[in-house]
Amino acid sequence: MQDHGNAPAGATAGADAQQAQPGVEDKAGFDRLVEAEMANLLQSARHEIAYYESVGDFPPGFMTPEELVAEAMIHAWDKWAEKPAGMEPRAWLHAMLFQVADALAARQREIRQHEAVSLEQEIPQAPLVIDPVYDDDEQFYEWYQPDEALKWEDVIGSIELEPDLLAEVIEQQPRRLELKERRCAMLHFRFGFSVEQICRIVQEKPEKVAAMLQHAREQVKAA
Repeated sequence: MQDHGNAPAGATAGADAQQAQPGVEDKAGFDRLVEAEMANLLQSARHEIAYYESVGDFPPGFMTPEELVAEAMIHAWDKWAEKPAGMEPRAWLHAMLFQVADALAARQREIRQHEAVSLEQEIPQAPLVIDPVYDDDEQFYEWYQPDEALKWEDVIGSIELEPDLLAEVIEQQPRRLELKERRCAMLHFRFGFSVEQICRIVQEKPEKVAAMLQHAREQVKAA
């Protein structure tokens, strides 16, 4: 993990897990990785479900955090060969959790649209459509320039927010932050991911991530 200077308060556990990730040479290694990251994945899953319930995409009780994580980890392992070399294994798990949550929400919207047109015909069940993460590192580095990103390391590293306060506000007000904004804030302030890995997970440039983190801080402080 790249160093911001001082790690965000409360991010020690996330940073330690990131630095000491289990090897992922086989399914057993993957399972160990998931187990080590499970608490963070479940917290993210709770936020994803609360958000999508609040905007009406998920009906109440649609799924539990455990079910969302389980579904996401199935895809994370099935698509393991597609993980870009520069994306850390731990980051891949969170990226797939977000992708699956988005795909499930899209499917629910499609079902509602279908039911609005015809109440007699059921929508055919189809595999989840998971948007691809960057195909390879070459594609990623077409827009992520490491030298340019270095200055954003200091900018982002200077943005401070108490992770417990962030989690509390998100849980009480699921729509207080925009979707990607909330994801970036949790990845940075709570889970201790580097700027590059956050960019890879949410597929945004460093300057965009910096802007979202700053706005997230302002929104949480004003809550």
